[in-house]
Amino acid sequence: MRTFRDFMESALYDPERGFYARRTPTEDFYTAPELHPAFGGALASAIAERLDVLDSQGVPGPYSIVEMGSGTGTLARQVLLALQKDRPDLAAKTVYILVETSKGLLMQSLLALSGLSTRLLGYQNLEDVPSFRGVLFSNELVDAFPVHVLEKKDGRVWELYVDKKGEEVLGELSAPLRHSAAAAAAENLPERQRHAVNLEATLWLQSVASRLEDGFLLTVDYGKRFNPGDANAPRTFFRHRVGDALTDRAGRQDLTANVDFEQLISEGARLGLKLESYNSLSRFLLDHGIDRLFPQGQDTGSYKERAKLKTLIHPEGMGEVFKVLIQRRARASSC
Repeated sequence: MRTFRDFMESALYDPERGFYARRTPTEDFYTAPELHPAFGGALASAIAERLDVLDSQGVPGPYSIVEMGSGTGTLARQVLLALQKDRPDLAAKTVYILVETSKGLLMQSLLALSGLSTRLLGYQNLEDVPSFRGVLFSNELVDAFPVHVLEKKDGRVWELYVDKKGEEVLGELSAPLRHSAAAAAAENLPERQRHAVNLEATLWLQSVASRLEDGFLLTVDYGKRFNPGDANAPRTFFRHRVGDALTDRAGRQDLTANVDFEQLISEGARLGLKLESYNSLSRFLLDHGIDRLFPQGQDTGSYKERAKLKTLIHPEGMGEVFKVLIQRRARASSC
């Protein structure tokens, strides 16, 4: 019998049968870069601003841009093309590092990006990336970390397991959760409610903090700042429909949970990652000029273009559900 966390890791990341190894882009959900390249352009603008801050504060280069969970390289291409167009000085002297656990996707993306005049490096694990100064960013990374799941039943908190038949079973808390603050907070959960505990997010932040000598961490994902006792139930995505049958279609549907940004902010502060800003995706994109990209024509192409851009910023689309967290790690002499 496995914890749900271990089941989720296998269902998503098995190199042959996992969801991400077999995913067809846009089939089950859209990511922001799959929707419109303006997202990558806004990210490039935000990254350039932060690299300029480092330069103005005398932080020595060369600088690196590290993308966690680079996938097929779609977002990397958008960011690099925008930098080459608007800030060729940065594009020419900055190293772009892709981190992708899938060896096949990493090789595919490095090959596809090789024609761009930027120095590229690729790693399967963040732990292999040398210490650097610059910006590390991710898009929809933290929501895909495997999570432990707690459930309140008969006034007691249990952990969700998956048996050999693929059926859900409640049991005692596993060792990683037994003494965690998340388990204690789950005592306030309403009866029969489930709550996802993302211990991997803390480990990831620790790894980031150990490698980012000076610079910024930029995290784009869906979620909110959860309060103690708030339920954060995991869910599935299959053919653009949300579900709660977590063990069905193992490897053929996405498994996810909202990101607890309060966890990232508080744990980040403990590790020396200071909160710079926390905003909705809509605010972030508008602050970085997405409104200037709306086409004015009345033809079908212009209408479709506007619809995609509106999805990125509309409150009922991605605009308010997604958040952008920016944290700063600085040397004492940098600020």
